[in-house]
Amino acid sequence: MVKEISKKLTMKKTFFVTQLESFFNTISQEYQELVNQKEIENSILQEKLNKLELDVKNLVEIKRSLSKSTEIEKKRVQSLQEELISLREKSDNSYNQNLANENRELRKRLESKDDSSELHELRAKIKQLQGFISKGANAYSDNLANQNSEQLIQEINQSLKK
Repeated sequence: MVKEISKKLTMKKTFFVTQLESFFNTISQEYQELVNQKEIENSILQEKLNKLELDVKNLVEIKRSLSKSTEIEKKRVQSLQEELISLREKSDNSYNQNLANENRELRKRLESKDDSSELHELRAKIKQLQGFISKGANAYSDNLANQNSEQLIQEINQSLKK
């Protein structure tokens, strides 16, 4: 009986050990799968992190270059404004006065009609120039029409040959 009990205990012990080993193997396998999965996730996250770090570096460089160019443009605008102010201060409106005086003289000449012969000559020259311009425009239009008709004839010939 002791042998039977011992035998049964041995069998149960073997069964229990086998079950424990199976359970341990299953848990080890699941743990290893989880570890592998986490390693894959970590490598993916590391790649994403590296990419994001590169993007951040690029953005910082872009910001730096934009701020430099903005600063340069601000300085350029400021120097142009200073130059404009200095030019305004330096000019004593003599140019504007000269233009106004010239304008007054031209009005007086028109009102007095002393230059009527000069005006008639200028009008004749203007009419002559207008004639030249219209002749040139007509010649250009005719030339374009000829080119278009020649091109159309060539296209018709090519389509007939096909």
